[in-house]
Amino acid sequence: MVRVLLVQPHDDIRLKKRKLDACTPLSLIFVGTAIEDYHDIKIFDRNLNTKDKYFLNFLKAYNPDIIGFTSMTSLMLLDLIHLAKLIRKFFPNKIILVGGIHATLEPESLLNTSYIDYIIRGEGEESFKEFCDVYAQNPLKLTTLKNINLNPLRPYVEMDTLKLPNYNLINLKNYEHFYVNISRGCPGNCTFCATTKCWGINGNPFVRSLSTEKSLSLFKNLIERYKIKTFEIVDDNFLSFKSRALTICNYLEKYSVNFWCFSRVDKIDDIILRSIKKAGCHTIQMGFESGSQRILDFLNKKVTVKQNIEAILCCKRNKIICDASFMIGLPTETIKEIIETKNLIKKYKPDIPNVKIFNPLPGAPLFDFCLKRGLLKPRTLEEWAIWTGDHRAVKHNVSELTDTDLTKIAHELWRVSYYQTRIKKFIFWCRKGNISNVFHGIRKFIISQGRLYPDK
Repeated sequence: MVRVLLVQPHDDIRLKKRKLDACTPLSLIFVGTAIEDYHDIKIFDRNLNTKDKYFLNFLKAYNPDIIGFTSMTSLMLLDLIHLAKLIRKFFPNKIILVGGIHATLEPESLLNTSYIDYIIRGEGEESFKEFCDVYAQNPLKLTTLKNINLNPLRPYVEMDTLKLPNYNLINLKNYEHFYVNISRGCPGNCTFCATTKCWGINGNPFVRSLSTEKSLSLFKNLIERYKIKTFEIVDDNFLSFKSRALTICNYLEKYSVNFWCFSRVDKIDDIILRSIKKAGCHTIQMGFESGSQRILDFLNKKVTVKQNIEAILCCKRNKIICDASFMIGLPTETIKEIIETKNLIKKYKPDIPNVKIFNPLPGAPLFDFCLKRGLLKPRTLEEWAIWTGDHRAVKHNVSELTDTDLTKIAHELWRVSYYQTRIKKFIFWCRKGNISNVFHGIRKFIISQGRLYPDK
């Protein structure tokens, strides 16, 4: 048996403050649940406490053998790098391992550092348990294991064989957002997305899911055991399997819950929206991407502008908030095509028009497209850490527009969307409208405006 500490790096440690709207570290909960019957496990979330001294004292008291980090290609890497260096300095004999999306898609950037011992690619439940088992018996064999460093990957896990996540591994009272996941993968194969690289088979999309029966057990456990009635279903496409989604929604009707979910626009119709509305869904986030059909085809969205419009109208008919994601500044995109996106937003008024400047991410075909054309260059881990961040600033302009023109039209779009987005989010935060929730909504609204700072 070994002692394991799983660490969730801070989303943006530059802020140097606790996140009031922290999200449950779901990937670490899944991994922790998979090994808790065999090894000692604790989870440390830096979003709840940013003080290095507190972290180092925690390490000293718990004295773990293995310290595992999750990673994304985001500002999260800044804190991962910082903490790994601290551990190497003050606890040089600890094993530091990094998993997650960035480790899977850009392993060399982590392996080329002096402060990370191992990476784990792909799914972590079975491979990390094996890593801990072998460490306890014969550490010399660690480099031979599947999923470790650049070794071949294990087959995907059968999701129904996984234990239901143990949310008692964290203090639920510390979290504003409660994440739920019942599937892995996406039926789409969009060129800007790395999901197929992470979860696909031979370059093709592949979706796995908990069975309907086990999904219902998860929600029952969630609501009755953990008393969670407000949550976010973070599957890439909750509505991928319509019959399963309808069964789950029928089941949730007997509980007074509130949730939002993700979907592709081609999975939206009145039947499914009526069902999820009755179940307690208030918001659906969908990737519209563009108002230009040529751009949608270039992105391999496999949808039409007409379907985008119908999805907005369908949400309006069923009184569900439409959180519509758009991108501008795409490769080959012209000013005329961006104006088509602007006109769609102004005419059909999705409730939350979420417009971002395109930022190519590793593992996506469009990233390779940009790389081959000399629009991007390979990066070190430190450079990857600041690769993303503010989507309202031009960081990697791979479009046909100048930085000035791209920034100008982006600001026009943000002015269009700002107030209606804030109003809809305020309604969501107030939830059902009772007095306590109205005050909660006001508090969340103020936080979103940057006028309220975390508790000391």
